[in-house]
Amino acid sequence: MVDLERAFRLAAHQRRPVVFNMRVDLQWQVADAGQPSPVLPPELPRASAAFEPLEEAAGMLASARRPLILAGRGAISAEARDAILALARRIEAPVATTLKAQGLFDGEPFNLGICGGLSHPVATDAIMKSDCILAFGASLSKHTTENGAYLQGKRVIQILPDIQENFRMDRPDLQLIGDPALTANAIIKLLDMAEIPGSGATDEDLRAALEAEARNFAVLPAAGVTAPGTVDMAWALRRLHQALPEDRVLVADLGRFVTRAWRNLPVNNPLNLVYTCHFGGIGCGLGQLVGAATAAGGRKTVLVAGDGGFLLSGLGELATLKRQNANTVIIVCNDGSYGAEHVQLASRGMDVAVSMIDPPDFAAVAAAMGLRAQRVSDADSLATAAALVKESRDPVLIDLRLDADKIEM
Repeated sequence: MVDLERAFRLAAHQRRPVVFNMRVDLQWQVADAGQPSPVLPPELPRASAAFEPLEEAAGMLASARRPLILAGRGAISAEARDAILALARRIEAPVATTLKAQGLFDGEPFNLGICGGLSHPVATDAIMKSDCILAFGASLSKHTTENGAYLQGKRVIQILPDIQENFRMDRPDLQLIGDPALTANAIIKLLDMAEIPGSGATDEDLRAALEAEARNFAVLPAAGVTAPGTVDMAWALRRLHQALPEDRVLVADLGRFVTRAWRNLPVNNPLNLVYTCHFGGIGCGLGQLVGAATAAGGRKTVLVAGDGGFLLSGLGELATLKRQNANTVIIVCNDGSYGAEHVQLASRGMDVAVSMIDPPDFAAVAAAMGLRAQRVSDADSLATAAALVKESRDPVLIDLRLDADKIEM
């Protein structure tokens, strides 16, 4: 019991997976009812950042004409969200998130969405025009900063809950260590005491541009031209997005399809995004779909995977989904290739044959295992798939047939 308590404490404090390995013979022993139950990990002390760097941060914000607030996975609590938004309104700054914090500011009028390679054009323009970025709980990785391009010519203030998050990332001009919510509130107090006015960066032009971008996203894009028997990936994913409930959980496996999946299947809360890409290998998605669906409380849970990754580890878990009768949708982006290898060979004018695979009929396999399934190769079958996704409460597999030569990163 002591070891189990220690495992939970390590997982909570260090925010990483912990393996609890128990011998089989111990698993069959009767626990003493008189033993104390494992206690919850003690709450860590919380404090704002130190006063001197807080004053320096407030000074940078006071001189900024177009500040921007960025939030990462280290600042997604409800308390942090409220405090960050209060600060954003105080300094009249738009807000954005990293990919892993996607959806944190959903519904806010000056929400730019994701900062980085997944930014839409309006967000990119606002980010490039900003002169000061205040980043809460964001590591400032190359994906968020576009290899540092988004930080050029800007003053960058980074607030982290602990120092461990900032290895191998871009270096800010000023780094503060403190609780995100308490630090945001402390900055507001300093600005109020100094009677610093708002920046005016959240003007009607930006509001109108963001509203137009939202209207544009709500419209199904025109389908690109692809080989016979295949569909345009962005068009198909956006149609499935329209059929899915807004409050859904998204699990994304790794592959060249994944950026299109993140763009076209957004989540409305960071906790609804399961990010499987830390290991850097394909094929980790379906196992995590099973776990995510179990924790989702009946909400629809969606997996987007490539055909190569799904072949590596996906087929066996279909039986698990059927047995659980989980409210899940699997979208297989099936271009008949291992995408990373296909990209490398094609970009060098080499024969891509070695990167091509001959996957089975995923829809037929899923149907044979008791799931509802649909193969998508044209507009009519996509409409059928969208209806199936919308009405189903049991496991569904959608096999999107894609053109390997028309997959954009």
